[in-house]
Amino acid sequence: MAHDPENDDLERIAPMLSRIPRTDPFVLPEGFQDRFAQEVQARLPRATAAATRHSWLWRTAVALPVLAAVVAGWWMLRPHASQEVPATAAAAVSAAEAVVALEDDLLHDLSITELAEQAPAPAAPALTPEELAAYYDLTGTDVTDLIENL
Repeated sequence: MAHDPENDDLERIAPMLSRIPRTDPFVLPEGFQDRFAQEVQARLPRATAAATRHSWLWRTAVALPVLAAVVAGWWMLRPHASQEVPATAAAAVSAAEAVVALEDDLLHDLSITELAEQAPAPAAPALTPEELAAYYDLTGTDVTDLIENL
């Protein structure tokens, strides 16, 4: 082999790196591609009856809780007998009757005092000055006293 002057510099800078042999890492051994598939198949473990049985048990162990969750969800979300309304009864009730029934239910739940507290105070009607003067004359109210109190 011929002496390489570049190798001297490399040996001086990095002695361990210079000792690595220079080969092409992408070269495959002769016949590698022909026998590769058979070697991989030979290394794979064979499926046995025990492995098949274990696989079946594992699938069952996973499927049963999933099935139970689906059935429980269906059971919770299904309409109950108390919620079901026959189609003939629903068609016979008009919208006005449904509103009246709903108002009756809401009013039944509230007491009179709660209704009075929640109801807004009625707005005083706007009266003309003539109507106010007629009201004061009928009730006998002295207008000068009202003005002084304000």
